[in-house]
Amino acid sequence: MTRRNERGRTLEGRLRQGVVGVLLGWGVATAAPAAELADPYELTVWSRVLFTEQGLPRQIEVQDEGHPEQFLRNVEQRLASLKIDPPQRDGVPQTLRTGVWMRLAVQPQTGAGALVTVVGRGMAPLPLKRYFASAPRDVSGTGGWEGEVEGVCRVGPAGRCVAIEVNALPGLPESVRRFMRVSLEGWQFEPPQIGGSPVEASYRLALRLNTMDSVPEDFREDKFWRLQRQR
Repeated sequence: MTRRNERGRTLEGRLRQGVVGVLLGWGVATAAPAAELADPYELTVWSRVLFTEQGLPRQIEVQDEGHPEQFLRNVEQRLASLKIDPPQRDGVPQTLRTGVWMRLAVQPQTGAGALVTVVGRGMAPLPLKRYFASAPRDVSGTGGWEGEVEGVCRVGPAGRCVAIEVNALPGLPESVRRFMRVSLEGWQFEPPQIGGSPVEASYRLALRLNTMDSVPEDFREDKFWRLQRQR
């Protein structure tokens, strides 16, 4: 089975609205090895950003994850142009430190790196540790099965899920719902900080799951549950 992260992650209220409309239409060329020049793909880049009381970025830390230096600089430049409505306490604007994600569509270009376009962006708790539970055995033995499931984690000030809601269409096996819940219980986050104090916020994880058409005789979980590569 493969699992694809269709993620949308949001920080609630007006903090979410500040990013909308800022990053549309970004096209940059980034160096890529010849072996990588293939079909278009998407990837998500996370950053840790500290916004001032005026809603402007003061510190930007792009999460490397093996990306080329020029690519990271381009991401940082785009983040530097953001402006949000700062959160307030008793009518007084506060700083906000939060995770910021950017979903990028990458179109490899022969001899010219790749064309990168922003297709999504938002703010949410910054993932520090990702965990996926063992594949449900009832589903893993069914060739050609497909399904979608969404988990919404309420991240507490300590960086763990204090509440998890699992959403799916009727008929999805209970084992898949349990898989999502157990997986998110193992995640760790850096919660947003308002005025230097951690606050609760939501993290949304949506997965599209499917099994291979034929189930291998010598089944191995690590070959069954595969996160579609986000490069």
